[in-house]
Amino acid sequence: MVSITIKDVLPWREYEKIRMNEIRKISEIKKSRRVELGDRLSLLFENKDTVLHQIQEMIYLDRLEKENDIEEVIRIYSSLLPGNGKIKATLYIYAYSMNDLINVYKTLNKVYNSVFLKIGSKLIQGEPEAGREQGESFSTVQYLTFDLQGERSTNMEIHVLHENYKVTAKIPEELAKKLLKEAYDES
Repeated sequence: MVSITIKDVLPWREYEKIRMNEIRKISEIKKSRRVELGDRLSLLFENKDTVLHQIQEMIYLDRLEKENDIEEVIRIYSSLLPGNGKIKATLYIYAYSMNDLINVYKTLNKVYNSVFLKIGSKLIQGEPEAGREQGESFSTVQYLTFDLQGERSTNMEIHVLHENYKVTAKIPEELAKKLLKEAYDES
């Protein structure tokens, strides 16, 4: 399985010097890994590059220098790495103002339980990370795991099957191939 270690991250002062260039590079990577799901949702399929960038940003923003603090950030975000037959993704839920956010909370409650990956003929529900529910509101960033259950088809779609929001989006074949390779740790 792919992993990230403390050797993979730069000290925040070194990262600061190249940060803007790294942000530009990761933006390009993310473009090819993001699937828009209508006007309210998008799904970013995570990989080592996206997770390492998130770790690097947290180390930089928090100005972390102690090895055990850095290792804790690595431990937390490493749960987003694909592998062991699983695809990992971040679901973004869009709101455009505070009033709109209140509307999202009312109309899209538990939308993250309504995201499915269709691979071949199998429909697999995304499993949300525990602990991100906050009563009548919820985090607009949700982490999902799709257990492929041995499936290896590059014919993939995302289906959002919420009572107030239904969208289907085809995953491009090139991205589907990458996702399978990452999920099954194929070189």
